[in-house]
Amino acid sequence: MKMERPFHTFLMFIAVLMMLLTGYLVNKIAIENNVSSEVTADLNLYGAKLSDILYASVTKKSETKTTSGYDTEYEFLITNIGDNTISNWKATLSVPNGTIVKSSWDAALNQHLDRNELVFTPEYYSIDIHSYEATAFRLLLNTIEPFDPHSIKFVGYEVVKGQKNIIGPIIQIAIAIWAISFIGYWVTRFNIRNYKERQQNDVKIILQSMNTFISFIDAKDPYTRGHSKRVAMYGAEIAKRMGLSEDEVQNIYYAGLLHDSGKISIPDAVLNKPGKLTDEERKLIQNHTIAGGKMLKQLSSIRGIRETALYHHERYDGTGYPEGLRGESIPLYARIVGVADAYDAMSSNRVYRRHLNKDEIIEEIQKGGGKQFDPDIVKYMVDMINDGYVNVVKMETADSEEGANNFHLTESDIPGVYMGY
Repeated sequence: MKMERPFHTFLMFIAVLMMLLTGYLVNKIAIENNVSSEVTADLNLYGAKLSDILYASVTKKSETKTTSGYDTEYEFLITNIGDNTISNWKATLSVPNGTIVKSSWDAALNQHLDRNELVFTPEYYSIDIHSYEATAFRLLLNTIEPFDPHSIKFVGYEVVKGQKNIIGPIIQIAIAIWAISFIGYWVTRFNIRNYKERQQNDVKIILQSMNTFISFIDAKDPYTRGHSKRVAMYGAEIAKRMGLSEDEVQNIYYAGLLHDSGKISIPDAVLNKPGKLTDEERKLIQNHTIAGGKMLKQLSSIRGIRETALYHHERYDGTGYPEGLRGESIPLYARIVGVADAYDAMSSNRVYRRHLNKDEIIEEIQKGGGKQFDPDIVKYMVDMINDGYVNVVKMETADSEEGANNFHLTESDIPGVYMGY
């Protein structure tokens, strides 16, 4: 199946080339074989110039007297002294009564001895007599008396050369464009394949790094196992439904995976405390956004990673942390991941409470529109809850019986593949 498209493309290129070559040859033949007029002349064989286009001569190569008369070999030469090619010619020679043709060379011979005529027509190699070139043919006759032919009747067709040819150069340019396109297509295809292979390798490296980060976070907080992956998938789906580009969908996916990376800095006792937090402990937890922003500062090759970790707890009304950003001054990736993060927190069991049901979650998210969340993003999250997409994600990230050690991201988790791109 993978070979079908390249093979069909190859056949298309070959078909186009055949059409161009056929057009070029047809045009060439038409230009080179434009018959202007018929050429008819009685050519004197002994030097008299009776035509401005043709000249003819005859030479007796041998003559032998026999009991039945005279065997004579003649060589005829017809020269084109005009500017154009003469094609498809024939030459008619009158002979005496009783003439017998013993042999002929270099031209086809039709005998009409009932009317004392011999008609010469060209062989395949002498159909054309080009300008200032000649054609020769020989004949061995037996005649009762010595025979000296004086003239030969010639009929041919003049082919006009040098006509203005516009189509030919256009077809040549088209063939050149075809060659460039053909080479360019396959070179580009080869480069794209290499690029995709390098990209897949880069994805593996990125995912290996992210697996390491996520395993650290999961080891610290077993109650939130799978949280980062679910947030990443929710965020990517929101971005897709918003009509963002594939690159942005993928970047939001990565940003969702690493949004809680700063939790590594929080002491286990605080992170897993089942009771009410003190003000100092709450501040430690809130500082995970700043810690994440610092940790990811050098990861600038993926757009939005650092900003998402730093600002995903900002609120749309400006009452969030760490900087109290308001509205669209909060980076888009952080606004998207913020909604996805809140949904997963409400739909998951935590050390300090059980998860909320579907209706409670929808009510909370809708109430938060314009306050905690961007109202334009809320509607996409609610749609995902109602159409069951969130349940698909939960099944995809469900814990196995062996526990969290088997939780591992692969290339299939990248939105470009998972989301159908």
